[in-house]
Amino acid sequence: MRSVFSSILIFATALPVAADKIIPPSNLFRDPQFVKDFVGSYGFQSEVEPKVSAEESRVLVKLSELFEAGQFSAAEQELVRFIKEVEAPSDPEKKPGEISPAMVFVLGNLYFSAERTEEARRAFLEAIRRFPKFRRAHVNLGYLYVSKEEFDKAMRHFQEAVSLGEGNPRVFGLLGYAYLLKKQPLAAENAYRQAYLLDPESKDWQLGLAQALIQQEKLPEATAILGTLIERYPEDPQLWLQQTNTLLGQERKMEAAVNLEILRMKGLAGESELNLLGNLYMDQGEAQLALFAYLAAMDKSSEFDVEKALKSAKILNDYGFPDKAEQYVARVEAKAGDNLSKDDRVALQLVEVSIARAAGEMEKVGELLKGLMKLDPSNAEVILELGKHYDSLAKAAEDEEKEREYVMEAKTNLQIASGMDEVAYDANLALGQLYVRERQYLKGMPKLERALELKPSENLKSYVAKVRRAADRQQQREEREAADRAAKEAEEKAKEEAGDQSK
Repeated sequence: MRSVFSSILIFATALPVAADKIIPPSNLFRDPQFVKDFVGSYGFQSEVEPKVSAEESRVLVKLSELFEAGQFSAAEQELVRFIKEVEAPSDPEKKPGEISPAMVFVLGNLYFSAERTEEARRAFLEAIRRFPKFRRAHVNLGYLYVSKEEFDKAMRHFQEAVSLGEGNPRVFGLLGYAYLLKKQPLAAENAYRQAYLLDPESKDWQLGLAQALIQQEKLPEATAILGTLIERYPEDPQLWLQQTNTLLGQERKMEAAVNLEILRMKGLAGESELNLLGNLYMDQGEAQLALFAYLAAMDKSSEFDVEKALKSAKILNDYGFPDKAEQYVARVEAKAGDNLSKDDRVALQLVEVSIARAAGEMEKVGELLKGLMKLDPSNAEVILELGKHYDSLAKAAEDEEKEREYVMEAKTNLQIASGMDEVAYDANLALGQLYVRERQYLKGMPKLERALELKPSENLKSYVAKVRRAADRQQQREEREAADRAAKEAEEKAKEEAGDQSK
């Protein structure tokens, strides 16, 4: 039971850390080199990009000088002036002409650099309409859609660009990211591998490759890649957390704990990471280390949540360390001070009840429950705990009269609790088991069946089946006894009638 609880505990706590989070590439559009390349992408290749006229070439040279000087607005004005002059010449003797798709493409780049994305989109689409194999127009339109987080549209243009021979690692990396978002990890892996091959120094592509491998459950390889990244970027907590999850997925729990300890020593571990560290220590039976981790997590919490904090106390107690749980609860109470709400006070004292019960301090349990009944007498958990407490007292009672009194109190409270949704399962199960202990199987069956209905499990199903057989035998016996009584009563009545007639 403990090992099952342990695996559930660690898995549930690991998820919020970073388990299935897809990390996007760095913001390309804040990279000065990328912006320069993006805006100044001209110098066209005849196979996959349109030709330009001699006049357009001269304009592109002039634009290049403006790009180099960072005068993008002036470049846009120059290009717009040129396009208008070509399409509607000011010289009446000059015939209107048609500009190259290349010039429309450059205009789209300038619009995009000015964050006029709709105008840029139309320009790129127009360039592609005029020259469908315009590779860089497909690439830059893909970038535009990435900036708008329209990844399906971006993918189509990146794929077309790749089919036309595009070899930019950014294109492959962004394709990988889009595949990750679409839950196509094998395609993502292939795209990221190509990006990594072309640009092995990029953190984004290595991290993306690791995530693609994680989605395919290729955890050892993902762990190794993340280890390489950690060596280069030891102060990045996200890398440590990603690797922690891959280690947990391989049941390498102590290695995961080492990662979390390193983060703790670096001051990079947050509340959830420290709680996970505490859970991992509990799994290894290191209660004192777990207590330190839980206390550190409490100190890290930005907004003190008593209910959340008390989960760690429950874990310590459930693992058989009520003394550590008591220390933790005392710290919770001290940190909360006078700010405890009524609900928080009830929650805290209910945990104290569990701790005292685990420590065998029945008198303390009684005192705590007495205070809880004054504090919140209609609370479902309080009523349930009161029923359990009287049941425990009944089991330990040496005086038969006292035992009957405790059993009556236990039944009364458990019966009330069994109709309260918050604790219906536990209350029905406890009441059903109490009846079974008294060999009142027929009374216990409805309670146990209700518990099974609320929370099915194979163990409970097997237990209920055994009790049902005992209940069937009890019912048959009671029916026989009732039939025997009825027959005996009929016989006596017949004798009485016969005696009356003889008189």
